[in-house]
Amino acid sequence: MHEALRIPEILCIILGSLAKRHLSHCASVCKQWSNVSLDIMWHEVSDLRAFFNLLAPVGVQSGRKKTGLESYTFLVDPEPKDWDRFEKNYCWRVRRLTLKIDPGEDATINSLLARVALIRSCRPILPNLTEISYTGLLDRGFNECATLFMHEGVSKACISQLEALDCHSFLQVIRSRMPLLTHLELGISPIPQNLAMVNELVAALPRLQSLIVPTFSDASPVLRALVDPAKLTSFQTFYRLRDEISSVVPLSILPHLNDLRISTRYRSLIASLQSRMSQLTIIYVLTNILESPSDVMALLSAVVQTCPNLSSLDLQCDRVPRPDDEPSRIQMKHLKPLLACSTLTEFYLEHPYALALDNKDIEEMTSHLKALEVLSLNTIVREIPKPTTSLTLEALLSFARHCPRIGTIGLFLQADMTVSTSEEILATFPSNSLQNLYRFEVGDSYINNPMAVASFLGEILPPGAEIYHHEFCTARAEWEQVDKSLPIFLEKAIQTRRRMDELKKRIRELESQIGV
Repeated sequence: MHEALRIPEILCIILGSLAKRHLSHCASVCKQWSNVSLDIMWHEVSDLRAFFNLLAPVGVQSGRKKTGLESYTFLVDPEPKDWDRFEKNYCWRVRRLTLKIDPGEDATINSLLARVALIRSCRPILPNLTEISYTGLLDRGFNECATLFMHEGVSKACISQLEALDCHSFLQVIRSRMPLLTHLELGISPIPQNLAMVNELVAALPRLQSLIVPTFSDASPVLRALVDPAKLTSFQTFYRLRDEISSVVPLSILPHLNDLRISTRYRSLIASLQSRMSQLTIIYVLTNILESPSDVMALLSAVVQTCPNLSSLDLQCDRVPRPDDEPSRIQMKHLKPLLACSTLTEFYLEHPYALALDNKDIEEMTSHLKALEVLSLNTIVREIPKPTTSLTLEALLSFARHCPRIGTIGLFLQADMTVSTSEEILATFPSNSLQNLYRFEVGDSYINNPMAVASFLGEILPPGAEIYHHEFCTARAEWEQVDKSLPIFLEKAIQTRRRMDELKKRIRELESQIGV
C-alpha cells in the first residue's frame, strides 16, 4: 500500500468521492480504511431502516403488504448486548439526520423505534449528532420518530410541516430537548397557535444565530423574543403560496445581521431600514403585490444608503399581471440608485412587467457595477401579449468591457443577428473577455436566425458556457436549435484561435530571425 494512503486526511478525501456501495468494500480492507469508510458512510443518515439494519436484520412485517402501508420490523429482536455493539461501532459516527415521513407511510418504522426505545442505553442514541432535518406530519406518529433523537448536542434543526396544523406540543419538545440550537428553521403553518409557541421557543434559545420562521404578518414579536439579538446573523421568513406577508420587521435590533431573506412589501422594508446595517451583505425580498417603479426606486435608495457592504440583492415578485392592470415599467432612472453600490456582486430583479431598458442602460449599469458576478433582469415576461424589448445581443459587449468576473447574465432581449451585424460587433469585442461566464439566461427572449445567433455566441462565450431558456418560451424550438449548435461553434472558435496563436508565434519567430 502506498504511504499516502496511510495518511487519514488524504484517505478521507479519496474515499469521500466514492459511492456508498464502494465504501462498503473499502471498509473491509483494513482497520484504518474501515474507520474512515464507516465515518463517511454514516456521516449522514437519511434511511433509518438501512441504519437499523446494522443493529439487526430488518424486513417487512408479515400481512401488511396487501394494505399498501408497509410496516418494517426487526426479523430477530435485538437485545441490549446488540445495542452495545451497535452503539460502539456506528451510533457515534452520525453527524446529520434527515427524516422524511410520507403521509401514506406514517407507521413505517414505528415498530423499529419501539424496540430501539426498549433496549437503548440512557445515553443519546446518536451522541455526536449536530444537525436534524424533519419533513412530515406532526400529528401522525411523527412526534415519536422526531423527538427520539433530540439532545443538547444538536446545534441545527430544520422542521417542515406538510399541512396547516397546530405544532404547539412539538415545539415545546424542541425547547426542552435542544436548548443549545444555533440554527432553527421552522417551515410550519403561520396560524396563531403556532405564533405564540414560536415566540416562546425563540426566547428559550440563547445561542441562536440563524432563524427561519413562517411568514407571520408581524415578525416583531419573534425578533424581540431573541435572548441576544446581536448574535443573530441570518433571518428568513418561510413563505408559501397564499400566506400573508410580513408588514413589520424591526431590523434595528439586529446590529450584526448579515443575511436577510423575507417576504414583505417594499414600503414595509423601507420603513424597517432606518439605521445603518453595516454587516448586512445579502438581501432577498419577495413581494406579492404589483410594486410601482417609484417604490422599487425608493427601496434601492434605502438599501444603498443603509447597507454600505451589500454584495447580493434579489427582488422577486409573486404576482401575475391582471387584465385590468395598467402596465408600469421599470426604467433606468428607477435603477440609478443602485449604481452607487460598488460592492454589489449579484443583482436579481423580477417584476410582472417587462423592463424598459436598452443597450445604453446596460452600458451605464455595467460601467458602474464592475464587481458584478451575476446580473439577472426579468428574463421571464408574464404579460399577455408579450411586449417587445430594446435589448439586443450587443448588450453583452458592455459586460465584456466592464465586468471581468461576470458568471451569469440574464436578459429578456431581441436576439436578432446577421453576418454583417455579427462581424461589426465582434470587431469591437475585447479579446479574452467573458472568460468567467458560464450561464446565459435568455428566459422568454425573442430570436431570429438561430444559426447566426449560435455562431455569434460561439465567438464570444468561453468553453463550457450554457444557454438557458424558459420551459414555456414561445421561441423554444429556436433556442433549442441554438443549444444544439453552440458546442460546434465554440469548438470551431477554439480551433480558429489556436491557429491564430500559432500563426502569431510563427511570425514572431521569423521576425527574430531576420532581426526585425
